[in-house]
Amino acid sequence: MNNKQRVAVFGILSSICVVFSGSVFAASLSDMAKECDECHGSNGNSTDDKVPSIAGFSESSMVDMMEQYKAGDRPADKYKPSGGEETDMQVIAKDMSDKDINAISAHYAKQTFKPIKQDFDAVAAKRGAEVHDKLCEKCHSEGGANADDDAAILAGQWRGYLERQFALITSGERETTKKMKKKMKKVKDEDIQPLIEFYISKQ
Repeated sequence: MNNKQRVAVFGILSSICVVFSGSVFAASLSDMAKECDECHGSNGNSTDDKVPSIAGFSESSMVDMMEQYKAGDRPADKYKPSGGEETDMQVIAKDMSDKDINAISAHYAKQTFKPIKQDFDAVAAKRGAEVHDKLCEKCHSEGGANADDDAAILAGQWRGYLERQFALITSGERETTKKMKKKMKKVKDEDIQPLIEFYISKQ
């Protein structure tokens, strides 16, 4: 075999390897997304108020959250999907490689977030809008709907999930950034529920 033949064979083999590895990675991503959807709903739009919709979250915010779960820095509630096994996000994240986390984060960033239709207190939501505009809009712009802020989408999320996360943050069980800690200290206890009503109202 001369040099030209060797180069040609190497090129063919390299192409086969690239195609093969790509198809395996796609299948792996598909499997991961299918498992995530069991709890977070089709394409990341949840149907259970204990579980957040993650469709449309920015890739960087998803990576940050997954890394927090993986490190054990973010509390995770046990959850059992219909027909599935009980688990939690810390267990799931610790079983994922950095490559897995980046891939699944990119996948959900491409999905479309669908605000959840649910009842809310309009009077309280009006007060919540005032609190949000004063203390939260800078980091959670567009009323908490802008994924480009690299923060979780708050607008149109499930009531149960929001109430749980606010409870974890105010109790100190969930660690947050220094900036958010400073802001949360300015939020009066009686304004937390109005804030939640405001985010729920963004349908």
